[in-house]
Amino acid sequence: MARFALGATLLTLVAGAQAAPGVMDDVQREAIVAAVQARMQSFEAAERARDPERLLTHFAAVPDFQIYHDGRGPATHAVLSAGTRGALPAVRSLDITYSNINISVLGPEYALLSATFRREMVIASTGATNLSEGAVSYLWRNIDGHWLIVYGHISHPLTPAT
Repeated sequence: MARFALGATLLTLVAGAQAAPGVMDDVQREAIVAAVQARMQSFEAAERARDPERLLTHFAAVPDFQIYHDGRGPATHAVLSAGTRGALPAVRSLDITYSNINISVLGPEYALLSATFRREMVIASTGATNLSEGAVSYLWRNIDGHWLIVYGHISHPLTPAT
């Protein structure tokens, strides 16, 4: 039911943004794009630093938070937090780059970011190197002046690096 409600909310936001052009001026849209882009750069830096607490500050601890990962999910904020705190310390090194970033402003409180990424990580316990490339979509929401991820979808087949 929550999945349906979030999907309906997203559809309403997109439809509303398209049905009422001019509600926001270009300066407002550009400011939102810049703010979300800055948050994504901060997200990337936290991930590269393998800092779970800093990374988690980019996700909203709200009841309707959902994230899908390679077709699995939805994961709640609590599940994401536990997984992040458990997984990042097990990584010796992490090189990640997000590119082809596109930010669509859906309204004064919402923006949709899509990007591709390339991630190479070395597992501390085994020294194994894994390479993954894929795509990500994040719905960012301005909550009390902070842009936070409230919904996400990550798709990346994992293959051993050569």
